Amino acid sequence: MFKIRCLQIILCVVLTGIFVSGCSAEPVDEAPLQMPFKENTWVRKETLTRSSADISETSYETLPALPVDGSLAKKLKTISTSSPEVKNEQDCLDQASALDKRRTDVQKRGGVWHIFESVKEIREYTNYGMQLDSQMNRLVHSLKHLCRATKGMPLNGWGREKVEQLQKLGKEKMRQKYLALGDAKGDIDLWIKYAELAIESKKRNIPFSQVRESISRSENMVTLYEQLSLRKVDEINKQIYYSDASTLLSAINDSFKSDPNIAMAIEDENLLSHTDLEADSA
Repeated sequence: MFKIRCLQIILCVVLTGIFVSGCSAEPVDEAPLQMPFKENTWVRKETLTRSSADISETSYETLPALPVDGSLAKKLKTISTSSPEVKNEQDCLDQASALDKRRTDVQKRGGVWHIFESVKEIREYTNYGMQLDSQMNRLVHSLKHLCRATKGMPLNGWGREKVEQLQKLGKEKMRQKYLALGDAKGDIDLWIKYAELAIESKKRNIPFSQVRESISRSENMVTLYEQLSLRKVDEINKQIYYSDASTLLSAINDSFKSDPNIAMAIEDENLLSHTDLEADSA
């Protein structure tokens, strides 16, 4: 037993020495960890063309405002004596739709925005092109609404329902009804305001002779809009283009306030989208 015990002790000593020597061995020098090569495909190294996609609103604000030609602005507001008569709603819609087609044809070519964007000499003022396209849309759509609104705001089924509810329930009960249904207070207030305006609008009696004046002035603006979309612009004539485009934009924006008929249509349309204001049937 004594010999066996001695052999066990000797074996333990030998094994312990091997373990300790293994742990104290000098570490093996290794090469630094090599990360996988990362391609630079995500870095855009070429010089980018300055466009509406990368010009911030702040940079637009730092550009000098384009000039407005007073004599051209006056000409745009002139009522043509050769403009066709507008005797009724259908005459009005026919003429407004003709202007809408001309507007649409321009925008099928890319609009005035496309001219600003595609000509490097004027690209920095691309924002003017975008505004012109947008405000021309608003002008022509307002004319079409005006044609239907001379005797009162045109109402679709939804609009008639809101008017009937306001007349039957009054403002507070109508508000409480929709709050109970979970509708947002802001939406409800808008619906009530819409219904109030619709009721008040029944007092309207706008002569179509006045609507003709609005159409005539708008036609002047559509004509210049078409011309701007077809011009060839370069360094030599860009200042004239700037002036004409800026003057047209100014005239359109001014008509939203100075022309009472257009202003009325804008007020109607500010309440709801143009689609909501379309009448399905009287």
